[in-house]
Amino acid sequence: MKARMHVWMTLVFLFVLGWNFATWGAAAQIPDIGAKLQRSAQREAVLATIYMGAGSALDAAVPPIDSWGSQYVEAALSEGFARIREDPSVAIDLIFSQTWNAKHLILKIMYWAAPVLAVLTLFFWARRPKKISLMGSGR
Repeated sequence: MKARMHVWMTLVFLFVLGWNFATWGAAAQIPDIGAKLQRSAQREAVLATIYMGAGSALDAAVPPIDSWGSQYVEAALSEGFARIREDPSVAIDLIFSQTWNAKHLILKIMYWAAPVLAVLTLFFWARRPKKISLMGSGR
């Protein structure tokens, strides 16, 4: 297990990154809220902007991922929709300052997990076991 930790970390990182693309890409497409979230993210959250941009392309290419992401995000953020409609400039602040339900908490954890896992993945790739050859090739 220890010898393959770099592979496992890469797989976990890619899963979390894909999850973020699916959810945040779908968040950008929510009617009446998505554009407000995107504008707020462009001003305040570079990472959310990246997730939304790449996620929109992924969601457009794979419709089942789009429908899953839309359902997830609406369930996670539905309690804040009224406040986001009132004052779109605080949308990202509102999302990250409170926790409305378990799905919202997971959304926030996964948001920050991707950069942390990226660093850990690079660390484990740098520390991966190197192949050692004790015998010469005979040349």
